[in-house]
Amino acid sequence: MQLYISEGTRPEDVKNFFSSCYPFLKIELYKIEKDSNSNQGKKHNPVIDKFVDLPGEGVVDIHSDITVAELGNSFASFGLRTEVFRKSGNVWVATLLTDSWTLQQQNSAGEEITNNT
Repeated sequence: MQLYISEGTRPEDVKNFFSSCYPFLKIELYKIEKDSNSNQGKKHNPVIDKFVDLPGEGVVDIHSDITVAELGNSFASFGLRTEVFRKSGNVWVATLLTDSWTLQQQNSAGEEITNNT
């Protein structure tokens, strides 16, 4: 599946598309900005309404064999940072420790955990 990203793309549409493909996962999007007043170099701001001031536009492949880390790299080329969460019963758990898993593996694990609780 491919998702076209541009300044006119709404973050909510990206989230809904992602969740329709992977119902036991959710994605959060943050804009990566250079912070001139900080020694940390970069800060992450949540994306609220729409994408503005993106460094470009293009397509993100969201297929079942891509890992969470690879998905993050794809969005990074648009100046966006992602966080993927997996459903675990009634809570959402960050996939930081399993970012080498594919989206399908993450979704299947979420389904198994959720249906067995």
